[in-house]
Amino acid sequence: MVMQEEWTTDEIEVVVSGLFTTRHSLQTATEVLGELTLPAFSKSGIFRVADGREMVLERTSWWRGWHELRENGIVLGTARPQGFWRRAMSVGFRGAMYELSPSGFWPRGWHLVDDAGIPLLEIQPRGAFRRGAYLTILGPVNADLLVFIYYLVNVRWQEQSAAAGAAAGS
Repeated sequence: MVMQEEWTTDEIEVVVSGLFTTRHSLQTATEVLGELTLPAFSKSGIFRVADGREMVLERTSWWRGWHELRENGIVLGTARPQGFWRRAMSVGFRGAMYELSPSGFWPRGWHLVDDAGIPLLEIQPRGAFRRGAYLTILGPVNADLLVFIYYLVNVRWQEQSAAAGAAAGS
């Protein structure tokens, strides 16, 4: 299967398996689109597209919370927090700017808007006791950008879980 450049009206389910190294399978009702592998204790992951391409997703600055998406050593996307106390992120992808921010009724939900404020993507967790997510595509979203956004939300969820665990242990 060749990964589409854009998806416009669909829902993608992310199913997570593994304990230390996790595998995040992005799939529709009929096919697997690719798999994101995130090794434990690593600052990067690899997304393998069903057509054989590989992209590297990496935290480039731990303290600043900067991230990059690369393919064949070429930077396709970057993400930076919008401020020290803000959870929202500014995302650059192939010359366009987007904003990724928490949203919705569910406190772990996120949404992506373009520079005109048009909603493109919503990400919600699969459930309280189920790992993974549902990605609802609201507008034209580049497939590589969609993978990068899921990776960023997953990183934020992991940070939230670690902070909650640290607070509970105090």
